[in-house]
Amino acid sequence: MNIKKLLASLITAAVEISAISCAVSSESYSGISGDVNSDGVFNIADAAALQKWLLNDGTELDSWEMGDLCQDKILDVFDLCVMKRELSAAPVKGNTINVSTTEELRNALGTVSAGDTILLAAGEYQWGQKGTAGSLFMSSAEGTEKAPITIKSMDKSSPAILKGTDFSDGMAFYITGDHWIIEDLVFCDAKKGIMLDNSNFTTIKNVTVHNIGEEGIHIRDGSSDCCVIGANVYDCGLLTANRGEGIYIGSAKSTTGYDYDCSNNLVQSCVIGPGVTAECVDIKEYTTGNIIENCTMYGGGITSVDSFIDLKGNEAVVRDNIFYDDENINITDAVQLHCQVEGWGCNNEIYGNTAYLTAETAYFVRSWSGTSCSVWNNVRNPESDTYMYRAYNGSTMSITD
Repeated sequence: MNIKKLLASLITAAVEISAISCAVSSESYSGISGDVNSDGVFNIADAAALQKWLLNDGTELDSWEMGDLCQDKILDVFDLCVMKRELSAAPVKGNTINVSTTEELRNALGTVSAGDTILLAAGEYQWGQKGTAGSLFMSSAEGTEKAPITIKSMDKSSPAILKGTDFSDGMAFYITGDHWIIEDLVFCDAKKGIMLDNSNFTTIKNVTVHNIGEEGIHIRDGSSDCCVIGANVYDCGLLTANRGEGIYIGSAKSTTGYDYDCSNNLVQSCVIGPGVTAECVDIKEYTTGNIIENCTMYGGGITSVDSFIDLKGNEAVVRDNIFYDDENINITDAVQLHCQVEGWGCNNEIYGNTAYLTAETAYFVRSWSGTSCSVWNNVRNPESDTYMYRAYNGSTMSITD
């Protein structure tokens, strides 16, 4: 049917329905608004039924009155438009999957779908056999904007613990789908903590990650628009010190097989360290627009690097964080900027932060050739005009304190 015939049919149906509805408008009725097929729920099936009825294809509506969403006692194409708008705005209600054993958790991760919630009872969920990419617990399921997949503890005051057998092997939790919410859980005793690959719009909230052989939380392989909020990450890098980042965004240029573009991610209100052997947060080259804000970072345990944060991407924002070096003499700067690839490490902003630096010669921000940044309203304790900012030749630093 072409568009002219479709419009003609809709107009004809609207006229016919108008007469019908006027004839029965005095009747009282009750039910679920929009539920024209009387199955007890308002969903896409009702919109499909109404559309077919308007096209006069012989479809009958069990409760046509429930379709009068315009409340004008006329059932027509305008009601269909309202119905579709409400359906598109309404979140999809999925299933709740209650889990209390490791086997149940692994099964749930394999069968979960958009809108579902996995609820974990308090206790330990331990697994030692590695699957995809060395994962211990993993899922490739896809959520959607209106129907994310949620995994969380039943009782956040007694969070469930997902763990391996020790910090030398395995990835505690591996997600490769979009729109996940990972909340109120503990991850420990694995080589890597939480890994996101090709996972966009995922939120990691109020989790604890510790006793990890390498990085705690890694947003990798094209994962963008993700949030890490309220995470507590400590004791990472127990196996490989130079890979012991607390939170790692992107991948180094020396690696292959990954989509380097991990952009517009947010790290907010996290506590990172002590016992993190590499940077508390490392933002790699080829990434854009990542934000680190309102975090508290402890430098006790940093051994393989010399700063809390490394910025190698573009347009990152570091604001309103607090850094404590815990009298660690390995820390020479709070924030460093490096250019690993020409054109990267540029246009970053660092402001509103406070750093407690023991070493007299430790800088708040130090930038190397090829980088650029703007800095303002940062506080160094103890104060030092000499050792606040250092821009080496070939880097650009705009200071507006």
